[in-house]
Amino acid sequence: MSEPSTGVSGLVLYPGREVHVVLVLLEKEAQLAKFLPGVAGCSELGVEVLDLWTTRGGFALALLASVAPTREGGVEAFVDCLGKLDGVRAVDSTRGFAGGLAVESWGFPVLPGTSRTLVLEAGLFSSMLRESWKLLGKAFQLPLYNSTFSYGRDLARRLRGLGLDEKSFLYAASEVIRHLGLGRVFWETVTDTRVAVTVYDSLECSAMVGVPGYESSILRGLVAGVVAELWGADRSQVDARETSCVARGDRACRIEVLSRQK
Repeated sequence: MSEPSTGVSGLVLYPGREVHVVLVLLEKEAQLAKFLPGVAGCSELGVEVLDLWTTRGGFALALLASVAPTREGGVEAFVDCLGKLDGVRAVDSTRGFAGGLAVESWGFPVLPGTSRTLVLEAGLFSSMLRESWKLLGKAFQLPLYNSTFSYGRDLARRLRGLGLDEKSFLYAASEVIRHLGLGRVFWETVTDTRVAVTVYDSLECSAMVGVPGYESSILRGLVAGVVAELWGADRSQVDARETSCVARGDRACRIEVLSRQK
């Protein structure tokens, strides 16, 4: 399975199209040469296949496709047809969250040849954070923030390179963060000097419930990096603060980013 043409893991972009992502799970590993003609036949019921990925070369246990309907009800007919093919265990689909944009959200395991090279169970992730905090305390937060800031800024640069308008750009950033399993980010206030977001289901902060003094570093860095690219600022020119946090008993995490640019 290779990266989509966007270069962002799991993100597909077809401006002006109604994009759906379809996942097919097989009963056992199948030869693609024998299975793909069935997929092609199903597509004739009303979809155009835009992308098709598999977990291994000539054999696969799962297929992932991005499709666009060519007639009303085409996606539903395509999914129903796939479910009736020999050897198919399950089929699921989801519509893109914004015009021409979609993110695969089923969370494939590690995929050689892509940027998706690490999968952590929540228990391991939580243990890594808590044990590191015990050993290093607040000194643990700065490298987390700096590294995720750099990733957030790089992600934003790749998304901006796709020519997205600001709304779609922020949607896409949120979806990629959710796709990484780190939480659901909602952009509430976006100006040239201040950005406020609310984050639900933060894996990081949920792992640190009851740890005195902990402040989100991973999500705070990601959000700050995205905002810095949006503003054309560097790390020293943004100030990201967490004003509420589930680790402290709040219902959700809230992050505010302020500009230090003059």
